[in-house]
Amino acid sequence: MAAVSTSRRSAAGIAFVVAGALLLLHVILGLAAVTATGSWLLVLAYLAIAVAFLVLAVASFRSTIARIALIVGAVGWLLLALQSVVALPAVLVTIAAIAAALGGVVAAIVLYVGKEISNQSALAFIVTTIVAAIILLAGVAGAALGTIGTVLWIVFGIGLVITGVLFARTQGSRGR
Repeated sequence: MAAVSTSRRSAAGIAFVVAGALLLLHVILGLAAVTATGSWLLVLAYLAIAVAFLVLAVASFRSTIARIALIVGAVGWLLLALQSVVALPAVLVTIAAIAAALGGVVAAIVLYVGKEISNQSALAFIVTTIVAAIILLAGVAGAALGTIGTVLWIVFGIGLVITGVLFARTQGSRGR
C-alpha cells in the first residue's frame, strides 16, 4: 500500500482557506458597496478552489472515481474563474458550473464513503460542496436567490475555511 502524503492535503487545505477568506472578503465588500476590487477577489477564490481540487486529485487517493470527479471539479472552477477574465460562450460557462458543482459533490461523497479522509473533513467537504452546488446551479437556472443567496455565499466561504482547516491539520497515522 502506498504511503499517503498529508502535505498535499495540507496544501489543498490552505488553498481552501485562502479561497474561503477571499469569498468572504468579496461578500463583505459587496455588502459595503465597495466596488474597487471588481470581480478579482472572486476570480482568485475560484482559482484557489480549482488548485485545491487539483492538488487533492493527485493526493494519492485510491479511488479513481474520486480523482476523476476532483479533476472535473477543478476544470469547472478554472473555467468559471476564466470566464470573469475572458468572454467565454454561455454554453461553456453553463457546462463549467455543472462540472464544478457535480464534480465537487461526487468527489466529497466518494471520499467519505471510501473512508479516504477523516469523517469531520469529509462531512465539512460534503456540506460545503452542496452549498456551492446550490449557488452554481441556481445561477445556471437563472434563479435569483436574493438575501438567501448572500447567506449561502457566506456559508460557502465559512465552509471553505472550515474544510481547509480540517484538511490542513494532520489527519492521523494513516493519513486520513
